[in-house]
Amino acid sequence: IPSTGWDKLFLSFISADTGKVSAKTNKANVRNGSCKWPDPIYEATRLLQDSRTKTYDDKLYKIVVAMGTSRSSILGELDVNLAEFAEALKPVSIALPLRGCEFGTILHVWF
Repeated sequence: IPSTGWDKLFLSFISADTGKVSAKTNKANVRNGSCKWPDPIYEATRLLQDSRTKTYDDKLYKIVVAMGTSRSSILGELDVNLAEFAEALKPVSIALPLRGCEFGTILHVWF
């Protein structure tokens, strides 16, 4: 995270189906180029499985990292498909680059 101009950040978890925010964190302080949110986001969703192929239908969400609600206050965003983690037996950690972020910021997420 850039050292200037990004003091506090929050995450918005947005359903691709509805375009609405389903969950949001509180703002967290940026320290030494990183930010940790103490409050996790929990999302209960229904995943449909094809009975023939046993694959799950896509369940897409957008994660937006921002300081505020205006477009200029968005640090970056990424898309995630929850169906990719449907069969995980334990929590999975992934690191994803933020799209639209010119600073090379990486978001580390647990599913």
